[in-house]
Amino acid sequence: MGRTFPGALSGAHLAVQSERDYKRRAMRLEFFSPQNLTFDHVKVLTHALFAVAKVDGVHDNEMALIREFYESCTRAENPPLEDVADGTFDIESAKALFDTDDTKKLFLKSLILLAFADGKYATVEDEIIREYGAALGLGEDEVNNLHEATKEYLLSSLAHIQNLDALKEVRKRLDPH
Repeated sequence: MGRTFPGALSGAHLAVQSERDYKRRAMRLEFFSPQNLTFDHVKVLTHALFAVAKVDGVHDNEMALIREFYESCTRAENPPLEDVADGTFDIESAKALFDTDDTKKLFLKSLILLAFADGKYATVEDEIIREYGAALGLGEDEVNNLHEATKEYLLSSLAHIQNLDALKEVRKRLDPH
C-alpha cells in the first residue's frame, strides 16, 4: 500500500511514483524474462552462485541475495538452503539444465548480479563467470553484452539520483578491471 501525502501534490506524486514502479517492474521483467525453473535448476544455480561468491569470500550481501533467490524459488517441501549450500557446483549439470538461450542468459545474469552484490566486481569473479559462460556455449561478445546489460539494469535503479560524481564512482566500481 502506498504512502499518502497531504495537499494537492499527493496525487501527482503518487502518479510519478506509480509510473517509476511500473518502469522498474517492466525493466525487471525485460531483464529477467519469466522462466519455468525446476528445483534442479534452482539447486544448480544456487551451487553456481555459491561458487562465484566463494572466490573472493562470501559477503553478507551475496549471502542475502542467494538466500532471497533460493527461498523465492522453492516450496516448503524442498530442503532448506543450508542443506543445498553444502553441495558443489557441476558445470555439466548446468549445461544439461540451462540448455536454451534464455536459460543460459538467466544463469549468467544471475551470476553477474551476485558478483556486484558486495559492491566490488572482482576480476576473479569475472574470470569464473566467463569460464561458465564459455562452458554453456556463450561467446565472449555475448558475455560482454550480458555484463553491460546487467550494469545498466543496476544503474537504472539509480537514475533518479542527482549526485553525478557519486554515480560516476558507482559506475567505476562496476567494472572488474
